[in-house]
Amino acid sequence: MNELRSLFNVFAPVQHIWWTIFGEGFSWALSTLYHFLAGIPLVSALGAYGLAIILLTIVIKSVLSPLYHFQLSVSRKAQAEQRRIAPEVAALRKKFKNEPQKQQAALMELYKEHGVNPLSSLTGCLPAVLQLPILTALYYVFLGNAQHKAFPDHFLWIQHLNDQPNIHPLIQGLPIPALPYLVIPLLAAATTFVQSRMMMQPPNPNATEQEQQTQSMTQSMQVVMPLMIAYFAFVTPAGLGLYWFISNCFAIIQQYLVAGWGGLRRQDPPALPAPVVKPKPKPPEPGPARKAPPGARPRRARR
Repeated sequence: MNELRSLFNVFAPVQHIWWTIFGEGFSWALSTLYHFLAGIPLVSALGAYGLAIILLTIVIKSVLSPLYHFQLSVSRKAQAEQRRIAPEVAALRKKFKNEPQKQQAALMELYKEHGVNPLSSLTGCLPAVLQLPILTALYYVFLGNAQHKAFPDHFLWIQHLNDQPNIHPLIQGLPIPALPYLVIPLLAAATTFVQSRMMMQPPNPNATEQEQQTQSMTQSMQVVMPLMIAYFAFVTPAGLGLYWFISNCFAIIQQYLVAGWGGLRRQDPPALPAPVVKPKPKPPEPGPARKAPPGARPRRARR
């Protein structure tokens, strides 16, 4: 076991840099904000620690807002491009169904022809990846404050933001927190659902089989993600759930300013173009009757 742990010593410098930047930075910022707010009697009565978390969250999201704006722009552009060439992609997959190498070459040629980057959707994940070290650092900052009892951590109806909600069960033996500790996880889950719904696009009536599978997976994630966030908010300090809730609210406002309500407001699918009906050719108009020359006998009808 010790030998296995020694293999990870190579990452020690990275861990040290990460904790110096994020861990110590957030701990200093949270402590500074708390001591400033605690000097205001009304704020201290409401909970200076919770308000310090809210202000710190707003600062972090403001710093990350250009990246999030970039994520929204790239995601919307990638979805529009993929939807535009979806019929051609489906045709190529069907044509080279049993020839994967030719299929891949044909798809890359199609992407190059239309100027589509097949990896553009992964670029939009950058802000989500960047939040992982931030969330991890905040988790350990809250745990450290809880262990050292750094300062009073009450906020509104919550007695201890550094406590995990699951250690305050509503009924002993049930994995449901007491009502004061249940509100923040539910708010975090609800805002996660709202944010995911806003990113939805109206259904495509001409969706290919692959696009239909993607839409089905997206709809499933709209249910799974809020449940995951609620679970994480149950088993981590309540302050981290408060950070996630305020972070979601900030993202919802920014997303509304960039792209509107999106899928949160019911949208009708784009109308199909009206079929072009060619007019039927008109029968030729009968010309003027030819007059028989004078003295000509009328023709008899053939039997």
